[in-house]
Amino acid sequence: MRRLNCIPGGSLWMLVLATACLVVLALPSPGLCGEKGPIKIGFLAPQTGNFAQLGLDMVDGIKMYLQEINYTVAGRKIELIVDDEGDNPSTAVSKARKLITQDNVHLASGIFMTSAAYAVAPVFDTARVPLMIAVSAGDDITQRKRLKYVSRLAPTGGEIGHAAGDYAYKKLGWRKAVILGFDYAWGYENAGGFQRVFEDLGGQVIQKTYAPVATADFGPYIANLKRDADGIFDVVTGAASVRLLQGLRASGLMDKWKVLIPGTGTDEAILPAIGDAGLGVISFYHYSGAIKNPENEKFSADIRRLYKKDPSLGSALSYTAGQWLVKAIQAVNGDVENKEKLLQAIESVELEKSLRGPMKMDRYGHAVQTMFVRRVDKVGSGYQNTVIDTYPMFGQFYTYKPEEFLKTPVYSRDYPPCKNCQ
Repeated sequence: MRRLNCIPGGSLWMLVLATACLVVLALPSPGLCGEKGPIKIGFLAPQTGNFAQLGLDMVDGIKMYLQEINYTVAGRKIELIVDDEGDNPSTAVSKARKLITQDNVHLASGIFMTSAAYAVAPVFDTARVPLMIAVSAGDDITQRKRLKYVSRLAPTGGEIGHAAGDYAYKKLGWRKAVILGFDYAWGYENAGGFQRVFEDLGGQVIQKTYAPVATADFGPYIANLKRDADGIFDVVTGAASVRLLQGLRASGLMDKWKVLIPGTGTDEAILPAIGDAGLGVISFYHYSGAIKNPENEKFSADIRRLYKKDPSLGSALSYTAGQWLVKAIQAVNGDVENKEKLLQAIESVELEKSLRGPMKMDRYGHAVQTMFVRRVDKVGSGYQNTVIDTYPMFGQFYTYKPEEFLKTPVYSRDYPPCKNCQ
């Protein structure tokens, strides 16, 4: 065998290395110089069914924020993958699994229905994919069933009820109240929060009635309401809220009573359909299209310009979710593959300014923010939720100590028991 005496040993080794490098460079790779692909954000929202309009608003909200930053953060492109949450938990679970196993999302957001939130939270947690819920309000998501990889920016149903019960007793002077709500978790949790605070302050809930979600005619329920109350806490939402408020107005009860309602019951998306029947209704939520700050004024103007409609809860909450997630991604310099680091960043974000005011998370992964008290007013030819009062930096536990609060059952159809119901 002829020896390569013309090439010194060291030079021969360098030649071998150089040849190997050329071979490696010629092979396909995920990116040059360690370049990573896009950051994939999954987003679940109803696209069909009773809540479709609210879901479409949610998608518009997060898209609008991502467009403002050109779908780019920390030098990486963002790919938003939207799927239909549907109108039942099984559909939401199926789509969540698709986002995780087929689309390989790095993190996720959205979720409207409480039942869907309870169903998909364990799916994301098991897969170690951070899920930050933008809209759904199920109390135990950030309470007794708190999961490591799940957090939330929306209020809980109980939290809304807490504020309403406080306001009814302290500001409106109610001493007796009736409750009419939807017969599922959203109704129970709002009603339970209201009853607990209202009765702890000294009031009495004298009637608590639940109607099926599919109720088309609220006439029999309205006729059965006890007239000796000071007012009603109405926990009916979506398109059904239009029918109930119109029925209450026609019955004459709204001439005697104040009507308190969660913010979803007078959402800007349905105010035109509610019309004059909603005038004077007082609602509670972490957003109103009529909030007077530069961030919300810009957001509202952009929504009207780009989508030719008024801002709504869905669009506003999802816009803020986009803002929050992007700030967390910036904090980890785009390293979303490091799940633990990303999770810590999500829970550490604080917004000094947002269209909803200042925000931060408590140690249970739930947002602490302003609760706005809103009144439906007619302005020109339209309607708005005028802010008439606020509860700054309002949390999910009201004034109760979290450790003690969590020892009690989650608000349900039978808890708190209606001991003053006649």
